Amino acid sequence: MSLKPASSALSDAEFLAAFHACLLPPACFRHVDHLRLAWLHLHQHPLEVATDNVRNGIRAYATHLGRPEFYHETITVAWTSLIASHHEPTFHEFLRLNEHRLNGELLLRFWSPELLQSEKAKREWVAPDRMQLPQAC
Repeated sequence: MSLKPASSALSDAEFLAAFHACLLPPACFRHVDHLRLAWLHLHQHPLEVATDNVRNGIRAYATHLGRPEFYHETITVAWTSLIASHHEPTFHEFLRLNEHRLNGELLLRFWSPELLQSEKAKREWVAPDRMQLPQAC
């Protein structure tokens, strides 16, 4: 089964605008859409700026939905960092080549479940305790 963003009917620019204006329906912001958000920011900005944009955007979106507790700092930064280590030319190609890895099990290669689900990891960046993340390209 092929991964497809729930937001795929929107162009990249429409998706970013709707997301950052908190106008994107929650049904259009699933896991793959989170990855799309990170991919787009990483292809427009350096890693640090992209990470801040993703971090601040997801926090604002979760708060807008009345669910600020949904934001998880370590998971957000981890996925952004992992995507930054790839060099596929398009998001579609990234999904096609990596679909089998793009789930929560991937993060467990780097973090123990206890550390990743800790309150500290939700609030702030916590470095992996199992294996170092790959370097950004």
